[in-house]
Amino acid sequence: MTRTIPVVDYDRAAHEPALYAFTAKVLGKEVADRRARVLSSFHERMPGRERGPLRHILLDGDRVAGTLGYLPVDFLVNGVRVPSRFTHDLLIDPEYRGGGLAKLIVAHQRSLGGFLPGGMWMTDPCWKIHLACGFDDVAPLGTQTLVLDAGAFVRQRKLPALKALAARVGLTAAAMRAKNGAAAIVRRGGSDVTAVERFDPAHDAAWLAMASGYGATRVRDAAFLNWKYTQHPFLDYRRLVAMRDGKPAGFLVWRPAPAGASEPRAVIPDYLVAKGDMATFRLLVARAVVDAAAARVPSLAILTTQSAARESLRTMGFLNSRTPNTWVVAGWQGILQPEWLKDHDAWHAVLGDSDGDIWVGSM
Repeated sequence: MTRTIPVVDYDRAAHEPALYAFTAKVLGKEVADRRARVLSSFHERMPGRERGPLRHILLDGDRVAGTLGYLPVDFLVNGVRVPSRFTHDLLIDPEYRGGGLAKLIVAHQRSLGGFLPGGMWMTDPCWKIHLACGFDDVAPLGTQTLVLDAGAFVRQRKLPALKALAARVGLTAAAMRAKNGAAAIVRRGGSDVTAVERFDPAHDAAWLAMASGYGATRVRDAAFLNWKYTQHPFLDYRRLVAMRDGKPAGFLVWRPAPAGASEPRAVIPDYLVAKGDMATFRLLVARAVVDAAAARVPSLAILTTQSAARESLRTMGFLNSRTPNTWVVAGWQGILQPEWLKDHDAWHAVLGDSDGDIWVGSM
Protein backbone atom coordinates (compact mmCIF):
# COMPACT_ATOMS: atom_id res chain seq x y z
CA MET A 1 0.00 0.00 0.00
CA THR A 2 1.43 3.41 -1.02
CA ARG A 3 1.64 5.97 1.75
CA THR A 4 0.31 9.47 1.12
CA ILE A 5 2.74 12.14 2.29
CA PRO A 6 1.10 15.56 2.38
CA VAL A 7 2.52 18.80 1.00
CA VAL A 8 2.46 21.28 3.89
CA ASP A 9 2.96 25.05 4.00
CA TYR A 10 6.27 25.58 5.79
CA ASP A 11 5.89 27.34 9.12
CA ARG A 12 9.25 28.42 10.47
CA ALA A 13 8.30 28.25 14.15
CA ALA A 14 6.80 24.79 13.83
CA HIS A 15 9.01 23.17 11.18
CA GLU A 16 12.49 24.71 11.35
CA PRO A 17 14.01 21.93 13.54
CA ALA A 18 12.65 19.21 11.25
CA LEU A 19 13.85 21.04 8.13
CA TYR A 20 17.31 21.42 9.67
CA ALA A 21 17.44 17.71 10.53
CA PHE A 22 16.39 16.87 6.96
CA THR A 23 19.07 19.15 5.46
CA ALA A 24 21.76 17.80 7.78
CA LYS A 25 20.87 14.24 6.79
CA VAL A 26 20.82 14.92 3.04
CA LEU A 27 23.66 17.45 2.74
CA GLY A 28 25.64 17.18 5.99
CA LYS A 29 25.71 19.24 9.19
CA GLU A 30 28.18 21.87 7.98
CA VAL A 31 26.08 22.60 4.91
CA ALA A 32 22.90 22.59 7.01
CA ASP A 33 24.39 25.17 9.40
CA ARG A 34 25.33 27.47 6.52
CA ARG A 35 22.05 27.00 4.66
CA ALA A 36 20.15 27.81 7.85
CA ARG A 37 21.77 31.25 7.84
CA VAL A 38 20.76 31.83 4.22
CA LEU A 39 17.19 30.71 4.93
CA SER A 40 17.05 33.05 7.92
CA SER A 41 17.77 35.93 5.56
CA PHE A 42 14.62 34.99 3.62
CA HIS A 43 12.37 34.89 6.67
CA GLU A 44 13.80 37.88 8.50
CA ARG A 45 14.77 40.41 5.81
CA MET A 46 13.59 39.51 2.32
CA PRO A 47 11.15 41.95 0.70
CA GLY A 48 7.93 40.14 -0.13
CA ARG A 49 8.28 37.61 2.67
CA GLU A 50 4.71 38.38 3.72
CA ARG A 51 3.63 36.62 0.52
CA GLY A 52 4.04 33.28 2.22
CA PRO A 53 4.46 30.48 2.55
CA LEU A 54 8.01 30.84 1.24
CA ARG A 55 8.45 27.07 1.17
CA HIS A 56 6.53 23.82 1.08
CA ILE A 57 7.60 20.60 2.74
CA LEU A 58 6.62 16.97 2.41
CA LEU A 59 5.83 16.00 5.99
CA ASP A 60 5.89 12.33 6.98
CA GLY A 61 4.68 12.50 10.56
CA ASP A 62 7.20 14.82 12.20
CA ARG A 63 9.85 14.10 9.57
CA VAL A 64 10.56 16.21 6.47
CA ALA A 65 10.87 14.02 3.38
CA GLY A 66 11.34 16.80 0.83
CA THR A 67 11.13 20.53 0.27
CA LEU A 68 10.59 23.16 -2.42
CA GLY A 69 11.01 26.88 -1.89
CA TYR A 70 9.71 29.83 -3.78
CA LEU A 71 11.03 33.35 -4.08
CA PRO A 72 8.31 36.03 -4.34
CA VAL A 73 9.25 38.83 -6.73
CA ASP A 74 7.52 41.27 -9.05
CA PHE A 75 8.03 41.14 -12.79
CA LEU A 76 7.62 43.97 -15.24
CA VAL A 77 5.94 42.68 -18.42
CA ASN A 78 5.37 45.25 -21.16
CA GLY A 79 5.62 47.89 -18.46
CA VAL A 80 2.97 46.27 -16.23
CA ARG A 81 3.92 45.04 -12.77
CA VAL A 82 3.02 41.35 -12.30
CA PRO A 83 3.38 39.55 -8.93
CA SER A 84 5.26 36.30 -9.47
CA ARG A 85 7.41 33.70 -7.81
CA PHE A 86 10.41 31.54 -8.72
CA THR A 87 10.42 27.90 -7.72
CA HIS A 88 13.78 26.88 -6.27
CA ASP A 89 15.66 24.57 -3.95
CA LEU A 90 13.96 21.26 -4.75
CA LEU A 91 15.38 18.58 -2.46
CA ILE A 92 14.12 15.07 -1.60
CA ASP A 93 15.41 12.68 1.07
CA PRO A 94 17.22 9.83 -0.76
CA GLU A 95 15.21 7.30 1.25
CA TYR A 96 12.04 8.62 -0.37
CA ARG A 97 13.30 9.03 -3.93
CA GLY A 98 11.64 7.03 -6.68
CA GLY A 99 8.20 7.46 -5.15
CA GLY A 100 7.13 10.50 -7.17
CA LEU A 101 7.50 12.98 -4.31
CA ALA A 102 9.46 15.51 -6.37
CA LYS A 103 6.66 15.64 -8.93
CA LEU A 104 4.10 15.84 -6.14
CA ILE A 105 5.58 18.94 -4.54
CA VAL A 106 6.35 20.68 -7.87
CA ALA A 107 2.82 19.94 -9.14
CA HIS A 108 1.43 21.39 -5.92
CA GLN A 109 3.33 24.61 -6.49
CA ARG A 110 2.10 24.72 -10.08
CA SER A 111 -1.50 24.12 -8.99
CA LEU A 112 -1.51 27.31 -6.91
CA GLY A 113 -1.67 29.31 -10.13
CA GLY A 114 -0.13 32.67 -10.85
CA PHE A 115 2.86 33.60 -12.97
CA LEU A 116 5.95 31.46 -12.34
CA PRO A 117 8.87 32.69 -14.49
CA GLY A 118 11.21 30.00 -13.07
CA GLY A 119 12.75 27.46 -12.08
CA MET A 120 15.89 28.81 -13.67
CA TRP A 121 19.40 27.42 -14.15
CA MET A 122 18.26 23.99 -12.92
CA THR A 123 19.77 20.51 -13.10
CA ASP A 124 18.58 18.20 -15.85
CA PRO A 125 16.45 15.98 -13.53
CA CYS A 126 14.84 19.06 -11.94
CA TRP A 127 14.10 20.51 -15.39
CA LYS A 128 12.43 17.28 -16.51
CA ILE A 129 10.31 17.15 -13.34
CA HIS A 130 9.06 20.71 -13.94
CA LEU A 131 8.19 19.90 -17.56
CA ALA A 132 6.30 16.80 -16.42
CA CYS A 133 4.31 18.99 -14.01
CA GLY A 134 3.06 21.41 -16.66
CA PHE A 135 5.80 24.01 -16.87
CA ASP A 136 6.79 25.11 -20.37
CA ASP A 137 10.33 25.18 -21.67
CA VAL A 138 12.14 28.42 -22.48
CA ALA A 139 15.00 28.19 -24.96
CA PRO A 140 18.21 27.46 -23.00
CA LEU A 141 20.98 30.00 -22.58
CA GLY A 142 24.74 29.72 -22.20
CA THR A 143 27.00 31.74 -19.98
CA GLN A 144 29.93 33.78 -21.28
CA THR A 145 33.27 33.44 -19.51
CA LEU A 146 36.36 35.63 -19.61
CA VAL A 147 39.63 33.94 -18.66
CA LEU A 148 41.77 36.24 -16.52
CA ASP A 149 44.43 33.83 -15.21
CA ALA A 150 45.12 31.20 -17.86
CA GLY A 151 47.27 29.01 -15.61
CA ALA A 152 44.70 28.77 -12.84
CA PHE A 153 41.86 28.32 -15.33
CA VAL A 154 43.60 25.44 -17.13
CA ARG A 155 44.55 23.73 -13.85
CA GLN A 156 40.88 23.68 -12.83
CA ARG A 157 40.03 21.67 -15.92
CA LYS A 158 42.76 19.04 -15.42
CA LEU A 159 43.53 18.71 -19.13
CA PRO A 160 46.14 16.29 -20.54
CA ALA A 161 49.61 17.83 -20.55
CA LEU A 162 49.81 18.79 -24.24
CA LYS A 163 46.28 20.17 -24.36
CA ALA A 164 46.92 22.08 -21.14
CA LEU A 165 50.07 23.67 -22.58
CA ALA A 166 48.35 24.71 -25.81
CA ALA A 167 45.35 26.08 -23.95
CA ARG A 168 47.51 28.01 -21.53
CA VAL A 169 49.51 29.67 -24.31
CA GLY A 170 46.41 30.71 -26.25
CA LEU A 171 44.42 31.82 -23.23
CA THR A 172 47.31 33.80 -21.75
CA ALA A 173 47.50 35.99 -24.85
CA ALA A 174 43.71 36.36 -24.98
CA ALA A 175 43.52 37.26 -21.29
CA MET A 176 46.16 39.94 -21.70
CA ARG A 177 44.28 41.49 -24.63
CA ALA A 178 41.01 41.40 -22.69
CA LYS A 179 42.49 43.00 -19.58
CA ASN A 180 44.23 45.70 -21.59
CA GLY A 181 41.01 46.37 -23.51
CA ALA A 182 38.95 46.63 -20.33
CA ALA A 183 41.52 48.97 -18.76
CA ALA A 184 41.32 51.23 -21.83
CA ILE A 185 37.51 51.39 -21.61
CA VAL A 186 37.74 52.29 -17.92
CA ARG A 187 40.34 54.99 -18.59
CA ARG A 188 38.01 56.62 -21.10
CA GLY A 189 34.84 56.52 -18.99
CA GLY A 190 35.67 55.11 -15.59
CA SER A 191 34.92 58.33 -13.73
CA ASP A 192 31.24 57.63 -14.42
CA VAL A 193 31.30 54.36 -12.45
CA THR A 194 31.36 54.25 -8.65
CA ALA A 195 31.60 51.35 -6.22
CA VAL A 196 28.78 51.71 -3.67
CA GLU A 197 28.13 50.12 -0.30
CA ARG A 198 24.37 50.05 -0.79
CA PHE A 199 21.85 50.80 -3.50
CA ASP A 200 20.08 54.14 -3.09
CA PRO A 201 16.25 54.07 -3.00
CA ALA A 202 16.37 57.43 -4.79
CA HIS A 203 17.41 55.49 -7.92
CA ASP A 204 14.43 53.13 -7.88
CA ALA A 205 12.47 55.18 -10.42
CA ALA A 206 15.44 55.10 -12.81
CA TRP A 207 15.80 51.30 -12.53
CA LEU A 208 12.05 50.91 -13.13
CA ALA A 209 12.19 53.12 -16.22
CA MET A 210 15.10 51.07 -17.60
CA ALA A 211 13.31 47.79 -16.89
CA SER A 212 10.26 49.07 -18.78
CA GLY A 213 12.27 48.93 -22.00
CA TYR A 214 12.38 45.12 -21.89
CA GLY A 215 9.50 42.79 -22.62
CA ALA A 216 9.88 40.92 -19.33
CA THR A 217 12.26 41.33 -16.42
CA ARG A 218 12.33 41.16 -12.64
CA VAL A 219 11.71 44.47 -10.87
CA ARG A 220 14.88 45.73 -9.26
CA ASP A 221 14.64 48.21 -6.40
CA ALA A 222 16.94 49.12 -3.54
CA ALA A 223 15.05 47.01 -1.01
CA PHE A 224 15.47 43.82 -3.05
CA LEU A 225 18.99 44.58 -4.31
CA ASN A 226 20.29 45.44 -0.85
CA TRP A 227 18.73 42.32 0.67
CA LYS A 228 20.27 40.09 -1.97
CA TYR A 229 23.61 41.77 -2.59
CA THR A 230 24.60 43.56 0.63
CA GLN A 231 23.22 41.31 3.39
CA HIS A 232 24.22 37.85 2.22
CA PRO A 233 25.86 35.93 5.08
CA PHE A 234 28.70 34.44 2.99
CA LEU A 235 29.11 36.06 -0.42
CA ASP A 236 31.10 39.25 -0.86
CA TYR A 237 29.19 41.07 -3.57
CA ARG A 238 30.66 44.21 -5.14
CA ARG A 239 28.23 46.84 -6.43
CA LEU A 240 28.93 49.31 -9.26
CA VAL A 241 26.67 52.19 -10.33
CA ALA A 242 27.14 54.17 -13.54
CA MET A 243 26.01 57.80 -13.71
CA ARG A 244 25.56 60.02 -16.75
CA ASP A 245 24.91 63.75 -16.45
CA GLY A 246 24.13 63.25 -12.78
CA LYS A 247 21.53 60.54 -13.41
CA PRO A 248 21.73 56.74 -12.96
CA ALA A 249 22.66 54.98 -16.22
CA GLY A 250 22.99 51.42 -14.94
CA PHE A 251 24.37 49.12 -12.28
CA LEU A 252 26.29 45.86 -12.10
CA VAL A 253 26.93 43.37 -9.28
CA TRP A 254 29.87 40.97 -9.26
CA ARG A 255 31.50 38.74 -6.69
CA PRO A 256 34.67 36.70 -6.32
CA ALA A 257 34.34 33.04 -5.42
CA PRO A 258 34.02 32.29 -1.69
CA ALA A 259 36.94 30.59 0.02
CA GLY A 260 37.09 26.88 -0.73
CA ALA A 261 34.70 27.03 -3.70
CA SER A 262 34.94 24.02 -6.00
CA GLU A 263 34.99 26.36 -9.01
CA PRO A 264 36.79 29.57 -7.98
CA ARG A 265 35.40 31.83 -10.69
CA ALA A 266 34.03 35.32 -10.26
CA VAL A 267 30.42 35.85 -11.34
CA ILE A 268 28.30 38.78 -12.49
CA PRO A 269 24.88 37.74 -11.15
CA ASP A 270 23.04 40.98 -11.90
CA TYR A 271 23.15 44.12 -13.99
CA LEU A 272 20.73 46.57 -15.54
CA VAL A 273 21.10 49.20 -18.26
CA ALA A 274 18.55 50.66 -20.65
CA LYS A 275 17.90 48.24 -23.47
CA GLY A 276 20.43 48.85 -26.23
CA ASP A 277 22.74 50.99 -24.09
CA MET A 278 25.83 48.96 -24.86
CA ALA A 279 28.19 51.83 -24.00
CA THR A 280 27.13 51.73 -20.34
CA PHE A 281 27.04 47.94 -20.38
CA ARG A 282 30.59 47.72 -21.73
CA LEU A 283 31.81 50.30 -19.22
CA LEU A 284 30.31 48.45 -16.25
CA VAL A 285 31.62 45.07 -17.43
CA ALA A 286 35.05 46.58 -18.11
CA ARG A 287 35.21 47.95 -14.57
CA ALA A 288 34.24 44.52 -13.21
CA VAL A 289 36.98 42.93 -15.34
CA VAL A 290 39.58 45.37 -14.01
CA ASP A 291 38.48 44.82 -10.42
CA ALA A 292 38.32 41.02 -10.83
CA ALA A 293 41.78 40.93 -12.39
CA ALA A 294 43.11 42.98 -9.47
CA ALA A 295 41.52 40.43 -7.11
CA ARG A 296 43.42 37.69 -8.99
CA VAL A 297 40.40 35.57 -9.84
CA PRO A 298 40.92 33.01 -12.64
CA SER A 299 37.78 33.83 -14.66
CA LEU A 300 34.65 35.97 -14.75
CA ALA A 301 31.26 34.62 -15.88
CA ILE A 302 28.06 36.38 -16.93
CA LEU A 303 24.75 35.42 -18.52
CA THR A 304 22.66 37.76 -20.66
CA THR A 305 19.54 37.31 -22.76
CA GLN A 306 20.42 40.24 -25.02
CA SER A 307 22.04 39.47 -28.38
CA ALA A 308 23.69 42.91 -28.50
CA ALA A 309 25.17 42.34 -25.05
CA ARG A 310 26.49 38.91 -26.06
CA GLU A 311 28.16 40.47 -29.08
CA SER A 312 29.72 43.16 -26.87
CA LEU A 313 31.01 40.46 -24.53
CA ARG A 314 32.50 38.57 -27.48
CA THR A 315 34.44 41.65 -28.59
CA MET A 316 35.71 42.03 -25.01
CA GLY A 317 37.15 38.49 -25.04
CA PHE A 318 34.37 36.49 -23.35
CA LEU A 319 33.90 32.91 -24.58
CA ASN A 320 30.57 31.11 -24.94
CA SER A 321 29.97 28.16 -22.63
CA ARG A 322 29.03 24.86 -24.25
CA THR A 323 26.76 23.96 -21.34
CA PRO A 324 23.22 25.35 -21.71
CA ASN A 325 21.25 26.75 -18.81
CA THR A 326 17.71 25.35 -18.80
CA TRP A 327 14.73 27.26 -17.46
CA VAL A 328 10.95 26.97 -17.48
CA VAL A 329 7.85 29.11 -17.01
CA ALA A 330 4.25 28.45 -15.98
CA GLY A 331 1.09 30.53 -15.78
CA TRP A 332 2.43 32.73 -18.56
CA GLN A 333 -0.55 32.58 -20.92
CA GLY A 334 -2.08 36.02 -21.31
CA ILE A 335 1.01 37.58 -19.74
CA LEU A 336 3.90 36.73 -22.07
CA GLN A 337 3.80 36.58 -25.84
CA PRO A 338 4.23 32.95 -26.97
CA GLU A 339 7.26 33.77 -29.13
CA TRP A 340 9.10 35.03 -26.04
CA LEU A 341 9.65 31.43 -25.00
CA LYS A 342 12.09 31.26 -27.93
CA ASP A 343 13.11 34.90 -28.31
CA HIS A 344 15.60 35.79 -25.61
CA ASP A 345 15.84 39.44 -26.67
CA ALA A 346 12.40 40.10 -25.19
CA TRP A 347 13.75 39.25 -21.72
CA HIS A 348 16.29 40.71 -19.38
CA ALA A 349 17.29 37.69 -17.29
CA VAL A 350 20.53 37.16 -15.38
CA LEU A 351 22.30 34.49 -13.33
CA GLY A 352 21.05 36.06 -10.09
CA ASP A 353 17.40 35.55 -11.01
CA SER A 354 15.53 32.91 -9.06
CA ASP A 355 17.90 31.64 -6.35
CA GLY A 356 20.63 31.33 -9.02
CA ASP A 357 23.54 32.54 -6.91
CA ILE A 358 22.29 32.63 -3.36
CA TRP A 359 23.37 29.14 -2.25
CA VAL A 360 27.00 29.48 -3.32
CA GLY A 361 29.13 29.38 -0.21
CA SER A 362 26.50 27.45 1.71
CA MET A 363 26.71 24.19 -0.23
